[in-house]
Amino acid sequence: MQATPNAGTAQCARGARVVRREAICREHVWIECALPEFPPSVPGQFLQLLCREEDSAGQECEQEWLADGFPSLHNADVSEVRPYLRRPFSIADRWDTAAGATHLVIISRAIGVGTRWLDRLAEGDELNITGPLGRGFRIPALDVPLLLIGGGVGIPPLLYFARQLWAAGHRDVTLVLGALARDLLAVHLVTPPAEDGTPTPCVMLPGAAPYDTIITSDDGSIGLQGRVTTGLARWHDLRGATASGTLVCACGPEGMLHAVAKQTRALGFACQLCIERPMGCGVGTCLSCVVRRRDEHHPAGWRWALACSDGPVFERDELLDYADAERA
Repeated sequence: MQATPNAGTAQCARGARVVRREAICREHVWIECALPEFPPSVPGQFLQLLCREEDSAGQECEQEWLADGFPSLHNADVSEVRPYLRRPFSIADRWDTAAGATHLVIISRAIGVGTRWLDRLAEGDELNITGPLGRGFRIPALDVPLLLIGGGVGIPPLLYFARQLWAAGHRDVTLVLGALARDLLAVHLVTPPAEDGTPTPCVMLPGAAPYDTIITSDDGSIGLQGRVTTGLARWHDLRGATASGTLVCACGPEGMLHAVAKQTRALGFACQLCIERPMGCGVGTCLSCVVRRRDEHHPAGWRWALACSDGPVFERDELLDYADAERA
C-alpha cells in the first residue's frame, strides 16, 4: 500500500464566504465556501466550524466579582443559547482554482443549536473555518480494488475521496452508500439506482468521477433494500474471485462501522474506518474523543488514542473496540 502522508501540520483559522447553499434532502444541506487559500488536505480529514457570529470587542461584557460572593448574572446575560465550541465536519469536497482560491464543501444536518445556525446561512454569509485536522485515508497502489462505504452522515468524506482517487488514476473503485430512506440520502442522483444492487454510475460525484455506486435504503424506498452491509455482500457476489485484495474504506455511524468491520474481516478484506467521536477542540487538547488502540508494547496490549489527531481514520485492526471476540 502506498501510504498517503498526512497533509502536514499546517492548519489555519480563516474566514470563508458562503458561495452556494443547497438543501440536498430532507435533513441535509450542502454548504460551499470560498477562501483565498487553504493548507493541503486529504480525504478523511475534517474541519472545525465556528457555528455562530464571531464576537467583536464591543460584545465583551465585564462583570464585577465581589469579595464576599460570586458575580451576579442577569437573565439577559445567559438567556441566549450559543454554541461556544466549534463543530467538526468532514470535508465533503475541496478544489483549488487557477487563481489560488480554495473551495471547501461540508454537508450539514440540523440536529442542535450549532447545526441549526449553519442551516440558516445564505450565500454571501461568512463562516470561520479551522483545519485541516486529523489523519485521512491512505491511498493504496493502483492495482487494488477499492470499495468506499458510507452511511448517513458518513457519506461526505467519501465524496471527496472519489474526486481524489479519480484524479490519481484509480479506476477499480465502487461506492456503497446507504440511508434510512430516499428523502435522507445526501447525494445527487443522475439516474435511479438499481433495486437489485447492481453497481451503476447513478450518483453525481465530485470531479466528474464516473464510479459505479450501489445505493441501499433501510425501508426499500430507493435502491437495494437493506443496509450497506447488504450492498457489500451483493458487490462481493457480483465480483467473485476478482474481489480478492480489496481495500474497504468506510465512514458512518458506530453500529454500521462495527458491522462493516466484522464483514470485511470475514471476507479477508483490508479495511480503514473513519470513526465518529465527539470532538471538543479537534487538536488533541480536550481528550473528549478517546478510542482504544492496539499497542503490543503496552502492558495492557492497548493504549488510549485520540480520534481527532491519531485519526479519525484508522486501520480496522488497530482499534480494539472493532475487533472480533477471538482477537479481543
